Amino acid sequence: MADVYNIGALMRVLPDDPLVIDIGANAGFFDILLLSKIKNAQIYAYEPLSSNIERMRSVASSNRRFDKSVTINPFAVTGTSCEMLRLYAQDTEDNQVVASSLKGFNTDNTKELWIPAISLSEIVANIPKAKIDLLKMDCEGGEYDIVLNTPPDVVRRIERMLVEVHDVDSQFNINTFSRYLGELGYDVNYTSINGFCYALEACKK
Repeated sequence: MADVYNIGALMRVLPDDPLVIDIGANAGFFDILLLSKIKNAQIYAYEPLSSNIERMRSVASSNRRFDKSVTINPFAVTGTSCEMLRLYAQDTEDNQVVASSLKGFNTDNTKELWIPAISLSEIVANIPKAKIDLLKMDCEGGEYDIVLNTPPDVVRRIERMLVEVHDVDSQFNINTFSRYLGELGYDVNYTSINGFCYALEACKK
């Protein structure tokens, strides 16, 4: 399994028992990698698609550490609170990676799904620790709603972020996203994955 998130570098900056929120957990690939290096991590994983949730639960059934450390939550995550969120997804039961709340985000997303939703504010409010050590987000354009529509004081409870950021248009792009996080008091760095997608890391100053 390729370490696209550079877990080795995270080991040097995270505590021994980090509290992690994983938004867009897919089948738990990031969580498996993180737990292979940081065994006492406590992870709250959020994934909206049932096919991916089933794969995560299958991993949990055969991996004791994963089962103990990862709380699987079958929700889409939003910034603005709502009960259900419309997603556009591929018309397949296989593992999916490009489902998005943005219509037209991917031409393969021809199927509409209504998914139970929870806001980032609600997630953070239900976590007893004062701070979140790491937020990982891979939600195909949903990063803008989640971060921009969450109150700044809630966002600031997050010490470090790893976010896949997509250029959507002139208003929502890597420049505006990174500038906003800078205004909230984060040091921001990013590298290009392809022509419209970036791997962004933000750390509170």
